Amino acid sequence: MESHKTDFIIDTCNAGVGTLAVTIDGPSKVSMDCTEVEEGYKVRYTPLVPGDYYVSVKYNGYHIVGSPYKVTCTGDDLAERGAQETSSVVVETVQKIGKGKPLGPVLPNFKSDASKVTSKGMGLKKAYLQKQNQFTVSATDAGNNILYVGVYGPKGPCEEVYIKHLGRNNYQVNYVVRERGDYIVIVKWGDEHIPGSPYKVDV
Repeated sequence: MESHKTDFIIDTCNAGVGTLAVTIDGPSKVSMDCTEVEEGYKVRYTPLVPGDYYVSVKYNGYHIVGSPYKVTCTGDDLAERGAQETSSVVVETVQKIGKGKPLGPVLPNFKSDASKVTSKGMGLKKAYLQKQNQFTVSATDAGNNILYVGVYGPKGPCEEVYIKHLGRNNYQVNYVVRERGDYIVIVKWGDEHIPGSPYKVDV
């Protein structure tokens, strides 16, 4: 690589908003600028002295995959050769979405009302060790969504949570706990807690 302008593109598509920091260590300072392009950011730099340069690219403080990169430059000395020099540029990025890139599955457009979900059963109040503790959830009038249930205890999640759909958005939930203590049962219809959730359960 001759000592002239060189550039590379950092693809920040689907990485959210963050702080992009590019640092180049080498035998000379480099002039460096960073410009926004469609798929992310283009970094252009000009090494002035031949030798090995190390390019670090960090996003939100973490090296991206492959960073730091080693770049060997050849050519004539265009500046005084000094000790190891560091050049940096930091950019607060904007949200980028790649065109034509699969973003993973698209969730259905759920229409629901978590306040219309009802639940009942002993398992929402008291639980017994090593037994199947049970409660039911009825979301018949609450539109369409996904039921999420979590049981969290003093040492983390409980060992087993089992949800069975009985039809027409009625569900039976069973869970097993192996340690005594206070547990929290969280029941969500989509992103929203149902009335009463989170429940405090004594074991």
